[in-house]
Amino acid sequence: MLVRVDRGGTDTDGAPEEQHPASQGDAAPGNPDQVPGAVSMDGPERDGAELDGAERDSGAGGEGADGGRGVRMARAAEYRDTVDGVYRAYAIDQAYERVREVERGTVTPAMRRIEAEDPERHLAGLENRLKGKDRLTEKVSQTMDEQPDLTHKDAISVVKDAIRYTFQYTEKQYASGVRADTDRLMDAGFDRVDSRNTWDNEAYKGINSRWRVPDYGQLFEVQFHTQASYEAKQETHGAYEKLRDPATSKEEQERLVQYQREVNSRIVTPPGATDIPDYP
Repeated sequence: MLVRVDRGGTDTDGAPEEQHPASQGDAAPGNPDQVPGAVSMDGPERDGAELDGAERDSGAGGEGADGGRGVRMARAAEYRDTVDGVYRAYAIDQAYERVREVERGTVTPAMRRIEAEDPERHLAGLENRLKGKDRLTEKVSQTMDEQPDLTHKDAISVVKDAIRYTFQYTEKQYASGVRADTDRLMDAGFDRVDSRNTWDNEAYKGINSRWRVPDYGQLFEVQFHTQASYEAKQETHGAYEKLRDPATSKEEQERLVQYQREVNSRIVTPPGATDIPDYP
């Protein structure tokens, strides 16, 4: 089946203008099942006398013309779902490329400059600064299901860790380093959204903060770790993913949480780390 989808103009960012697949209310005059800009799946209208036997007798409990209408309605619904899926994939592709541009052109250069101001700590795992496309697509779809009024561009901009960084410090330097780098991020022009200190948490140690790029509205995450807490995060990441899975049984969840606690119990809490306040 060949599907052709018409697109609108471009917005001020050069990305395709947001559009939505046509519903029945948007159908072309004279054919309630046809989507504008696409090839009809039913062909020319036929009256009841021209319907073949299979179409006359099909439909859930329907006969004759009622059965034929049921088939056409099912086909139209399937077609609209196909168009919606094609457009959603296209729009997410465009939004993902926009995030890549923000990361490469704005955020990462600024983070590199901040890193250069203090050689006693560094950005760890920088190769993972951009969330994978499949995982990001999953998060965008989930966000749009929860907030259907959002455009794809808006939905991807509120994914808190589409772009993410980690500063890694020595235990001795940790508290003062986190405060200094927080100030540097604000001086660089980024808007501080929130910050959560979990050094007193048994299952995860560190500080996670979220920031916004003012000119684009894109969120990004900055984590603050010691070497030990960063390695523990990496070691328990598989458990974290399983805990997020609704299919994980209660017994398995309890085992995974206990595993996280065991790993994190080996971490030394840096002096002054628990005194760093949350924001806001």
